[in-house]
Amino acid sequence: MFDGFKTETVAVAETEIFVRTAGIGDPVLLIHGFPQTGACWHKIAPTLAERFRVVVPDLRGYGASGKPAPSHDHAAHSKRAMAKDLVQLMTALGHETFAVVGHDRGARVGFRLSMDHPERVTRFCSLDVIPTLDMWEKMDLAGAVGGFHWSFLAQPAPVPETMIGSDPDFFYGYLMRKWAAPEFLFDAHAMQLYLEAMRDPAVIEATCEDYRAGASIDVAHDRDDRESGRRLSCPLLFLYGGIRGFGGPGGARDPLDTWRNWSDSEVTGGPAPCGHFLPEEAPGTVLEQLLPFLLAAD
Repeated sequence: MFDGFKTETVAVAETEIFVRTAGIGDPVLLIHGFPQTGACWHKIAPTLAERFRVVVPDLRGYGASGKPAPSHDHAAHSKRAMAKDLVQLMTALGHETFAVVGHDRGARVGFRLSMDHPERVTRFCSLDVIPTLDMWEKMDLAGAVGGFHWSFLAQPAPVPETMIGSDPDFFYGYLMRKWAAPEFLFDAHAMQLYLEAMRDPAVIEATCEDYRAGASIDVAHDRDDRESGRRLSCPLLFLYGGIRGFGGPGGARDPLDTWRNWSDSEVTGGPAPCGHFLPEEAPGTVLEQLLPFLLAAD
């Protein structure tokens, strides 16, 4: 799925990051979400590599990257820690500034990276994600039922780990089918890669810690930014699923306006004709919007 991409594992301060790279040009960092790996960009990355230097990592705790031990305050799996990994990765690869494209949890990492390291990020694209603090604040009955995994995965260890571990293929397969458009079928090889990665007990633990951080320290970081008036300084493109996700039942109202509340720069975007998994369900729509957005960085 990634013909011509180089694979390697790069040491950063606190762990190791598995990464795929290809292409020549301005660097673009693609960050995957839950419950996936960097393989989720298999329909996007090769096209981007025709114009850009494309960097596709697995986040800490996910896929083939390192699995740091949990910390009592969940900081080891905070979006701040994940963003720091990726800043160090990009430095190691020779990229001082770069564009960031994130999906799902990867967009949360991208947001934190853009807030904590504004001098490094030229442009930021979020796919189907608004900031974590806003998600919790906007959650209503439909959102709580549809997004039950937010509170379930945030339960203290080892409750979700034990329950998921009894049949991880069922749990993750159910979530992915539920979030995608009704008729969409994932690439069989890609789905195999996701499930193989997510069966690892260390990954199950790490992804639960990711969500525990999302219900605690990540919220505190967002709130600190809001209260201090810190906002995004780079242009932002926000695309979201029009069938499920923000455009479907229980979706946040006016998601572009939510992002505008966080940005001092231009915010553009809108819905795509798909469910939650934009890079795989609607790669053509994503590329149609993303390519001019990235090229405008010049």
